[in-house]
Amino acid sequence: MRSSEKLLPCLLCFAFVGAALGCQPSTDLGPVASQSAAEEIREALSSESEGAGGGAEAEVGTGWATLKGRFTFEGTPPEMPAYNVTSDQGTCAAGGAPPQETLIVGNDGGLKNVVIFLRKTSRVHESAEAPAEPLVFDQKKCVFLTHVFTIPVGQPMEIKNSDPVGHNTKIDGKNSFNRTIPAGESVTFTPKKSEAKPTGVACSIHPWMNAYMLPHDNGYAAVTLEDGTFEIQNLPAGETLEFQVWHERSAGSNQGLVVTSDQAKELGWDKKGRFEVKLTENETTELDIAVPASAFTGG
Repeated sequence: MRSSEKLLPCLLCFAFVGAALGCQPSTDLGPVASQSAAEEIREALSSESEGAGGGAEAEVGTGWATLKGRFTFEGTPPEMPAYNVTSDQGTCAAGGAPPQETLIVGNDGGLKNVVIFLRKTSRVHESAEAPAEPLVFDQKKCVFLTHVFTIPVGQPMEIKNSDPVGHNTKIDGKNSFNRTIPAGESVTFTPKKSEAKPTGVACSIHPWMNAYMLPHDNGYAAVTLEDGTFEIQNLPAGETLEFQVWHERSAGSNQGLVVTSDQAKELGWDKKGRFEVKLTENETTELDIAVPASAFTGG
């Protein structure tokens, strides 16, 4: 029996007594029920019950669906300056220092390294669970070969050093990690906790080296390729899904990528870089998102 149901008889009893004390002069008449007081109590208990969980139930859909799409840069792409290589020049700047990767736009306008991930989910398809094989994260010529990436919590990560000089890999956030990796060697790291947004990866020996990693509860996360495309398969169908979109150069709050195109408005894209979709079972929904230069810092 719920607490409110237990409480009702007691309150009715108090109503009867209250009515008796208020209306009965001093005669030998017994307690008299107050109908209006009882109705007030019933209404109060009914409101309490609705506020304590009697509202709408959480959505639960069925089946699976796919979300894919493409992000494009709208405007003139900026030219990336070279990294400021200050040590180990023979290895790190042989042939010239490589360009920075903070904003990469392909020849056809595709926007690389946009992170898109599902914020919460009621269920996870087996294909989105953490794989047992390690994700390889390598560094060569004093740059991280993968500048932005996602990894399911629980998947091992092989951090390699393919350079002839030593590196130090430092990961910020809930999965704090800091390890020196000698030349030609590797270490294994496994993230245990998810993050609300990508966290920084750096090398303390070569301070220009940087990358971003998003440990996520499942595989419902993607990073756009150089042509701007992404695809997330086997998403829960039949229920509302909220996605977060992130870019390291975004001018939005917490680097959430804010888009105001017509399609973005239809999706309800908000100022935190989030939007919602509801997919039908076996459906593949495709997005075409144009991001203006003004959405980025320095744009």
